Amino acid sequence: MTQLVTREQALLAAAKKLDISPSKYKQAIERFNSMKLHLEQGNYPSSFQIPEVYLQGSFKLGTEIRPFKNSKDADYDIDLVCRLGHLKQNTLPSNVKSQVGDRIKENGTYLRILDDEGKRCWTLNYAVEDGVGFHMDVLPSVTENSLLARQHSIAATNKEQDGNFTWTTSNPKGFAEWFYEKNGVAFDREKLIQKQQIFNNQRNLYNSVDDVPNIHVKTPLQRTIQLLKRHRDVRFSQSELEDYKPISMVISVLAAQCYQNETTIYDTLKSMISILSQHSHQMSNSFVFNDYYAKNTYTQITRTSDGKWIIPNPTNPSENFADRWHEDNNARANAFFQWVTWLREDFSNIETYIEEDRFTKSLVDIYKPTNLPALSFNMPYKEKLGYPIVVNGYSADIKASYKTGSSSWKRFESGQILLKNKELKFNLKTNVPPPFDIYWQIVNTGQEAADAGQLRGEISPQSNTKSNEIYRTESTSYTGDHWVECFVIKNDRCVAKTGEFIVSIRDTY
Repeated sequence: MTQLVTREQALLAAAKKLDISPSKYKQAIERFNSMKLHLEQGNYPSSFQIPEVYLQGSFKLGTEIRPFKNSKDADYDIDLVCRLGHLKQNTLPSNVKSQVGDRIKENGTYLRILDDEGKRCWTLNYAVEDGVGFHMDVLPSVTENSLLARQHSIAATNKEQDGNFTWTTSNPKGFAEWFYEKNGVAFDREKLIQKQQIFNNQRNLYNSVDDVPNIHVKTPLQRTIQLLKRHRDVRFSQSELEDYKPISMVISVLAAQCYQNETTIYDTLKSMISILSQHSHQMSNSFVFNDYYAKNTYTQITRTSDGKWIIPNPTNPSENFADRWHEDNNARANAFFQWVTWLREDFSNIETYIEEDRFTKSLVDIYKPTNLPALSFNMPYKEKLGYPIVVNGYSADIKASYKTGSSSWKRFESGQILLKNKELKFNLKTNVPPPFDIYWQIVNTGQEAADAGQLRGEISPQSNTKSNEIYRTESTSYTGDHWVECFVIKNDRCVAKTGEFIVSIRDTY
């Protein structure tokens, strides 16, 4: 018999599965403390004080989740700031960046795991242990001393595409304090109960309840942000919109601004989605900027009279998290409000009672598209292969991609939704030794293809199998669920076949 749980229990179960385990968090903090000590003991010419090294980002805010990239879990990101004691006006950002990098390289272990220099950070890639890995991003900076700077503001190094360095103002410590204030009432309400529960389950890690780190106490706001980030990662994974998906800072800022100390995750989500849905009206073709509505209605996200977008950093007035939303014909704005629509579909209408683990599995455990269409592959117009199929250990696989620009291609998976009017390329990967022949089968379904007389189903030979690349091109012409299959023929037998690769075509996502 299927067991039912409340939607709040289901949301909490999903969010808990995103948590870093206490033992892995301890390992992450040990690595942070080792790096902190190493940086503090370095020699930085012209610096007048010991560097200040501190955490920023999700590990500081208690909203950490394991990233989800390329349809699978990725390594945790540990973000930290290294603020050197230089006066900004007396040094160059390139000097600060190189001094921090040189200090990291003085440790042989760090040198071995140091990645290539990044735009803003130095990144270390720790080895995977127990199936979990870490990246550590070290952000070099100095104190920001401009007249508009808020308390704790920093000037971080930024390497442009042309190789020149600039300063960029930020305030991660001030932002953390602002976030804690927004989260304070709920945190005080939750901390004693949750710390006691964690201590009871992890007595081997902690000597007392007070030893349990605050990061393991999760309020409805923090749980909501965890779920939002995972939902974003899963929904945008392998999508044409993936490059434009909302950044984590935007999610954290908007969620915190919308939070009104709701006591449940569901109420927190529902309130935030309602507020953000109202902001989506600014995407309308009929939208005209109005100063009153900008100040009283569109307060979290504002579209200005010149078509730009503003999501201000509440602790750094000069920083706009939506400064690129107008680029590429409002691509990031479009992606954000498409995501809000998905949020409304996936969260707002959750039943009061649902099947146990259903939500957890749909949100957390997706490693490839699971909503494959329920196709019957025995269509009457599907041609039968005229060769016997012999299983002898050979394999064949399709790697598919669609064209995103004039010359670039992006991979997609079987069952992934694509829009119409896209060029497709299906590459065959096989270990069958040449010579061999290749046959392709394309089968369309749906009313559009039927009306156009393009249901197809024929098996046709590959014109050239001598090149290093064996592929077939098609296009997304008709909505519906279609498939491609490839057969490898050797000595008048089918020695390998790919199976059906499903292409799902829609007018919209």
